[in-house]
Order: sequence, then structure tokens, then C-alpha cells
Amino acid sequence: MNKKYFWYLLISFATLGCFLRIINLNSNPPHLGNDEISIAYDSYSVRTTGKDEYGISWPLSFKSHRVYKSPLYAYLNMPFNYLLGNSEYGVRLLSALMGTIAIIIIGLVGRFIGGDKVGLFGASLLAINPKSIFVSRMAYESNLASIIMLVGIYLIFLFYKKQKNLFLIFSGLFLGISTWAYQTQWILVPLLSFGLPFLWRKKINFKKWLLMWLIIILLMIPIIWDLINVQMKDPFNRASSQIWFNGVAIQNYLSSTQDNIFKKITTVLIDPIYRYFDHFSLDYLFTKGMELFPKNEPFNFGWFLLATLPLLIIGLINLNKIFKENSTGLLLWWLLCPVVPSFTHGEIAAVRNLAFIMPTLIIMAGGLFILFNKSKKIFYLIIFIILINFGYFSIAYYIHFPKISGDDFQYGYKQAWLYIKPIVNNFDKVIIEPKFGPYGQFSGLPRLYFGYFGAFNSKEILLRSDDSSKIGKYSMRDVDWNQEKTEPNSLYIVSASNPVIDNNKYLLLDKIMNTNGKTQFLIYKTKN
Repeated sequence: MNKKYFWYLLISFATLGCFLRIINLNSNPPHLGNDEISIAYDSYSVRTTGKDEYGISWPLSFKSHRVYKSPLYAYLNMPFNYLLGNSEYGVRLLSALMGTIAIIIIGLVGRFIGGDKVGLFGASLLAINPKSIFVSRMAYESNLASIIMLVGIYLIFLFYKKQKNLFLIFSGLFLGISTWAYQTQWILVPLLSFGLPFLWRKKINFKKWLLMWLIIILLMIPIIWDLINVQMKDPFNRASSQIWFNGVAIQNYLSSTQDNIFKKITTVLIDPIYRYFDHFSLDYLFTKGMELFPKNEPFNFGWFLLATLPLLIIGLINLNKIFKENSTGLLLWWLLCPVVPSFTHGEIAAVRNLAFIMPTLIIMAGGLFILFNKSKKIFYLIIFIILINFGYFSIAYYIHFPKISGDDFQYGYKQAWLYIKPIVNNFDKVIIEPKFGPYGQFSGLPRLYFGYFGAFNSKEILLRSDDSSKIGKYSMRDVDWNQEKTEPNSLYIVSASNPVIDNNKYLLLDKIMNTNGKTQFLIYKTKN
């Protein structure tokens, strides 16, 4: 294929993918979610004060509701925060652009290991991939990590074929940097960086990989050191509790069963094996894994369009024929991706296995390549069905999803702030209830939402008392109207499930509606 033609098509697919990832980025998803607002606020706080919300200067991990987040996204996002301000674009655009860059990178990887057509097919499939679109439209650390790691893997394949040390150096740099972006890469990067050289040991002596390993280790040392410090300070942090043997089901089994020690150990050790194979469930990958809608909804989506399932099967069957000497490396890459998330408990956490998307789509691209060569009629039929499938996904995601997902993204905090912003100076106290949802069953992070969108600045939040629920005149706490002491010039933002009892003391100013048309928050003021 002509080089210019290849790049023309590749850039066209990337442009399409960019459009799908950026359009209405400020309103779909409808609100910044829990994890997003934590990253957004930390990026803003460090940019303006050099400290996170807890006063730690330039941290290597950001504390966020008993989780310690990796630092790279918050730091790389600072220029976007500076240019675009404290907005949805100011934290999501980085992820959207990385998702666009991934289309180009996967095109290059596919081209290198399978030829021009495989590269272009891979890029086109990623451009319209449901899971990639979904995660690229949110500030996901794991999206950033998986794409940086993708570049590192591409460079490993380049070194395998060309054996130039420059590729080795940069593969070490990108793989090492990816460990600063998300915790999954702490284990997955070593697995891949040792697994692939081991697979190719007959062609390339192990010693030639030492430079890459050294760079990765040097880059990981600060992260590992920080992890040790975090574990010493907070050994029961939520991330530690996610390890599979800390799960409730396993702990209940170990504490209540009369089984002998051998059976207990066997049961605990076999659980990750079951979880590993769950990641290859066709039902999960092609029909239900996305969970755009509630689980009982019949019309849901998997990570990949259902119409691409035949491509995966054909690609796996013809792996050696398509990718030749690179087939074993691609297969190992594909098989290793779910290893790390298999050692966590609970339902499959898609966010921990985003790296799985890339090798899967390359294999699918190989399947499409086989169809292209064997039967143009079937090839064009599959393309037509994929486009219909994608059209259905687009309607579901771009039109219906924003209307029903408000609770999942703590919808209403920004809208409540925008409502009270013109009048807030008329009040001495503002009380914000962290509860929300139809029954007040969810708990949010109002201090971060109100801080990020302008109620108080990053320096003020650093001056708060040890009780993080009070910042200046703003108090984030539960409201019990039976116990509430009525004070003049007070403003209340409470869950719709908690209306006032005594209308003689409080005046309803307005209601903040959820995306589904139901009331999310009630705004009251005291009657002076």
C-alpha cells in the first residue's frame, strides 16, 4: 500500500475517533464522577498551590476517599486546567486526546506486526470501539496508563525485529512512565517486559534487554517507595482491601468454614483462576460488560461491538498465518492483560483491564484482513453489520445514556453551585448535604465539587480545620431537621429525600433536577 494512502486513512480514522471522543464532552457523561472530581481538584490544587487538598507538596500519590491515586494524570492535566479552567473539558480533554492518539498507535502496531491493512483495520475498529469511547470521555487514569504502555509495547516489537538500542531505551521509558499512571501497570509492565523477552530468548539474548529493564526499575523505584510509605501510614486503605483474599466472601468463608487448611488454601488460590477466565467471557465482552444501563435492562453493550465477535474468532484461528513470527508475542500480550485484575475481588472491574482492548482489536483486525482476502462480499457484509451495530450503540450512548446516568456521576452538585452563586454572598452559612439519590442512599464529595467549580479556592481548602467537612462558611454534613438549630442567613442544599419538616422556619428556593427529570437536591433558606 502507498505510504501516503496509509497515513491519509489512518489520520481519517483518528479524526473520526477524536470527534466521537470530544463531542459534547462537557455534558456526556452528564457530570464529573467521583474519581474524576478527585483528579480534577488535585490537578487544580497542585497547579495553584503546589499541594494537594491534604497539604502534601507535589505528592507521588493522591489521597482520595481512602484510595491513593497514581500521580501522572493529575500532573499531565495541569496545562489543560490552566488553559480550559475548572470545567469538564479542563479534566476530560487529556483522556479524549490520549484515546485519539491510541488510534494512531494501534494502527502503527498493527501495521508493523501484520501489515498495512491490519494496521488500518485495527485503527478503524478502535475509533468506534464502545469501551474506548466510554473511557476516553472520562478522566480515567487507567486509560492514560494503557495508552502509554501501548507505545512501550510497540517499541518492544520494534526492538525485537530491528534490535536498535534506541527502541530499547524508549520502550523502557514509556513502560516505566506508565507505572506512574495506574496501579495495574505496577505488575503488568514487569510481566510483559520479562514475558516477551523470555518468549523471544532464542532470537535475542536476555542480556540485550538489560538496559530496558534497568530503565523500568529506576522509574518504578519512587512509586514503590511511595507505596511502602502509604502502606505504613494507612495499611487498611481501600486499595489494599481490593486484593482478592480480602474480599468479604473469601473472609466469611475462612472465618466460618470447618474445612481443613489444605482446602481453605486451595479455595483461596483457585478464585483468581476463575476470575481470570471471566475476563474472556463472550457475554461480558460482547453483550453486558459496558453496563451503560441497569443490569436488568435487555439492551446493553459489551466492551466490543457484537458484530465483531466473528472477527475475533477468525483472527485467533489464523493468528500464525496473519502475524507470523509476531503471533506468539501478540498472544502472550493478550493473555497477560487480565492477570492483574484477576487478583482483585468483587465484580469484574473493567477499569483495571483496559490494556486488554488493544491486543484484542489487533486480533480482530487480523480476522477482518482474512475476510478481505478471501471474500469481499462477506467482508463488506460484516462492515455493514458493524456500522449498524455502532449506530445502535451511538443512539444508546450519546442520546439515552446522559439522561439516565445522573446518579452514577453525582449529578447536581455543579448545578446547585451555579444556582446559589449569584446569591451566596447574602448568606453567612451554607450547609450542603453529601447524601443524594432517590432515597439519599448515595454519598458524594461536595467539598471537591464546590471547590473545583468556584465556591472557594484551593488555598482556602488548605486552611480548613481538621474536620474536612467545614471550609469557611461552607459546611458539608448530614441534616436532621428535628435536631437542626435554625440560624438566620443560612442556606441549605439537601437531598430530595430529606425535605424540611417545618415550613415556618425554612423557605424553599428551588429544586435541582436530575437528568432523569426527578428532583436531586432541594435548596432552602432560613426565614429571618
